Amino acid sequence: MMRDKNWEQSLYDHQHIMIKHLDIHRQKERTEPLSTDERMAVEHAFQLLVASMLDFARYVLEHHYNHKVNTREEVLEALIKHKDVTYEQGQQIEALIELRNKILNDYLNENFELLSSALALRRYALVEVLTKEWTNRLDSL
Repeated sequence: MMRDKNWEQSLYDHQHIMIKHLDIHRQKERTEPLSTDERMAVEHAFQLLVASMLDFARYVLEHHYNHKVNTREEVLEALIKHKDVTYEQGQQIEALIELRNKILNDYLNENFELLSSALALRRYALVEVLTKEWTNRLDSL
């Protein structure tokens, strides 16, 4: 299967924009509470960012290891199996996935406290780091 370098670059650019948006909200939240619309925007950007990381990981697993993963839920296990992430990265990815799932599946409850602490730690920056690492891995083939 052929790589789609335009898609890879577009995904990276999109992730970079989402991270910038999250950074803006993270900075603002330190000085004043976010409005309901801003909180929803942060949740949406966070969900998209984590989903894009998982989709890119699936793409890498398929193109680098010839390993087909059918669902996003299987991605982390496959990355660990192929020793494609460190233990710490695996732990962080798991935390990002869990938070995304809480926001996605339990959207009526207040999960913003959890998201707010994830923003404060800037955990989402890992997505951009991994995308660069995985792109380099694909380039080395």
